[in-house]
Amino acid sequence: MTSSISALKWSVLFACTSLLSACGSTAPSASADRSAGDAASAAAARSPYKPSSTFQEIMDSVVDFSGDYIWNAVSTTVDGQGTHETQPHTDEEWHEFRRRAVLLVEAANLIAVPGRKVAHGDRTVEDKQPLDVTMIQQRLDTGHEQLVGFASALREVSLKLVDAADKRDLAAITDLGGTLDEVCESCHKVFWYPD
Repeated sequence: MTSSISALKWSVLFACTSLLSACGSTAPSASADRSAGDAASAAAARSPYKPSSTFQEIMDSVVDFSGDYIWNAVSTTVDGQGTHETQPHTDEEWHEFRRRAVLLVEAANLIAVPGRKVAHGDRTVEDKQPLDVTMIQQRLDTGHEQLVGFASALREVSLKLVDAADKRDLAAITDLGGTLDEVCESCHKVFWYPD
């Protein structure tokens, strides 16, 4: 039997999805979508921040890069050869874990910048799969306040991961890995693949 973070990630995803569904509201009308989109465009125009990287690039280069490291940093696998523990041991390994958590803290700020585009084209960055850029962009533009809320949740759990790294608290890291997955998946279910 193998215990993995992947199973934990799916559990957390389900829990976050359920939580967000309970907090969700009915679908906005087309005019509400336009008003929210106009508000998002106005916010982007007023913002001193001018994003040049897309959501796809931020996710691929910062969020996935750091999140995957954190999810894989602490695990227990049981197989025919016995029990195998994976965790940071050396000062360098703990430092690297902390670095990835700090990247996630700051990724929340990158996600919240108004006016960021989904992608440069209509394909995913990592595997060139088709991507419905128009619908995703519309959801991001009309739901920017909700996106900022998800970014805030990412920041909070990531700050706790930094603290857990400082304390070398494996139990907290394991628990927070699940929470991180819930936060990520909750956002994805609203903006990336809501159907």
